[in-house]
Amino acid sequence: MAKSYGVAGVVVCFLTRRMSLRGRKLNSDEAELLAQYRTLNESDQVAMRYLMGAMKRVSRF
Repeated sequence: MAKSYGVAGVVVCFLTRRMSLRGRKLNSDEAELLAQYRTLNESDQVAMRYLMGAMKRVSRF
């Protein structure tokens, strides 16, 4: 069964596996999400990281 990732899941992947992403090219969806994340101001980026961390901890996947 394939895992279903939403926007939050993809952002979590960006934030938690930043080093591993350097070895491959991002697809268009990933690049768009990263661009949207980078447009956030610093406090919103911090809030997003906390939110993604919390979602990851309570996720069953």
